[in-house]
Amino acid sequence: MGYTHYFLPPQKPENFKEFSDECKVLYENLPKEIKQNIGSIMGDGGKPMFEDFIVGFNGIDDLSHEAFVIQSKDKNVDFCKTARKPYDLLVVACLIAANQHIGTLFASDGFDENPKISCDDLQPGIDFYNKVVKPKTPITQQHLIKIRKKFYQKI
Repeated sequence: MGYTHYFLPPQKPENFKEFSDECKVLYENLPKEIKQNIGSIMGDGGKPMFEDFIVGFNGIDDLSHEAFVIQSKDKNVDFCKTARKPYDLLVVACLIAANQHIGTLFASDGFDENPKISCDDLQPGIDFYNKVVKPKTPITQQHLIKIRKKFYQKI
């Protein structure tokens, strides 16, 4: 059993480069102790991918789990099981970026429905995204709850 994020394919693939560029900025601004433990999708010391058509990375060695991969031409619902390993911070921030740039809707095990819907487990990713990207309108838990609702309406 693991901790998983689920996401729909890009709705605006024409904006993929902006999404990829923002993910690269997020990666470059990670705390050193997290950044040094993020590598290729293979979970090794290779480089994460932030290309015009794909974003992909994983933790390294024991800090890897399942790769986070979004491609501009994806057509299916996808998921990334991170088991709450440190690279989850970048996964959540990149999912927020995906929603902002390419219209990707997502849900996560990070949402808690008892007694009301919240997403406290996603708050570090929200805070990191807001700190690095500085969006005009900061992302909030309420924003992610709306994205989650739309995700479940689409599947």
